[in-house]
Amino acid sequence: MYKYILIIIFFFKIGFASNFSLDQFEIEINSNFLGKEVVLFGNKDKDSDVIFIFEGENKKAKLTTKVKEGFLWINETKELNNQPSFFAIFTSPKKTLNEIFLFSNLKDRHLLISNHSLELHKIRKAMKVKNLYIEEELESLSGNLFLKKFLIPDNISPGNIKVYMYELKNNEIVKMLSKNLKTLDDKINPDFVEKDGNKKK
Repeated sequence: MYKYILIIIFFFKIGFASNFSLDQFEIEINSNFLGKEVVLFGNKDKDSDVIFIFEGENKKAKLTTKVKEGFLWINETKELNNQPSFFAIFTSPKKTLNEIFLFSNLKDRHLLISNHSLELHKIRKAMKVKNLYIEEELESLSGNLFLKKFLIPDNISPGNIKVYMYELKNNEIVKMLSKNLKTLDDKINPDFVEKDGNKKK
């Protein structure tokens, strides 16, 4: 309850300028870590759309997919470099990934959504299985306020998660803000495994 009282106070302080905050900016990871709920909240101009990108630090990882060789399906593993350890997209109003692809000066900043390629689709799909990739709509509150609760999963890698807010008017980016969410402790690098590969028909 105390957390949400602070959020309400913040709403009154930010006034009418588009802005945002998180209920916490550091998450401690230890052997008992089971994930952590984070609350994103803020205010936007009534004539604006907003897109939030949460992008973890680039890490080495592995992508395992199922491929057919003759009559058999086998696992094929590919080494990945510079892949974000976590990625989330929150929008208001709701926007699909195909709609976000139309904003070249946004998608070009973020490798994981930089194009329509099958390889990036497989990486996003595999990360989603591990709760490391999210696409959801912000919850609209009274007036121009918004709120979103989401989970930082227990398999998150330590490091910095960059939080970007893009404000759009008439399908043009007019403002960008960024902040940092840190996860602190030693964890192994993630392996992204595509569980739902192509199946033999």
